[in-house]
Amino acid sequence: MKGLVAIASCAFLLAGGSLYGDDDVEKASNADAYATCAACHLADGTGIPGVFPPINNRVATIAGLEGGREFLMMSVTFGLMGTIEVDGIQFTGIMAGNKGLMSAENIAAALNYVIFELVDEKNKITDVEPIAADEVVALQSSVSAGGPAIATELRKRLVERHAEQWPR
Repeated sequence: MKGLVAIASCAFLLAGGSLYGDDDVEKASNADAYATCAACHLADGTGIPGVFPPINNRVATIAGLEGGREFLMMSVTFGLMGTIEVDGIQFTGIMAGNKGLMSAENIAAALNYVIFELVDEKNKITDVEPIAADEVVALQSSVSAGGPAIATELRKRLVERHAEQWPR
């Protein structure tokens, strides 16, 4: 009987069916794209203290700040370097850029997963549109020589500009 259920399920999926609603399929796709990020920041976005910073509940806040979307796309695309402080813990290192590893669609999907799924109710945002792949492409095209220093400098400016709103 189990074999028949498995065969029927495979046939249903191969015919274009889905066991999930459209929202669930998008969430699963975004979670798959986030897998690259999860290697360091972990599946739940909590990071590893002193090694990789937490991104859960932080990225959503950053996405809602003026310039925040660009910073997030630059960070994932080109990387980040230097020392940052998160929740009172200092992190020093280099986050590799993912431009050659992830497509623009995957970068957008991974960011959307962190913004909309790796966030608790207290930190949920409702006034931010999902990041689109064409935004990532436009940002990547606008930067002639990308590298982690670009996002690092933008982060410094944003932290100064949004001192009170920037997640600590």
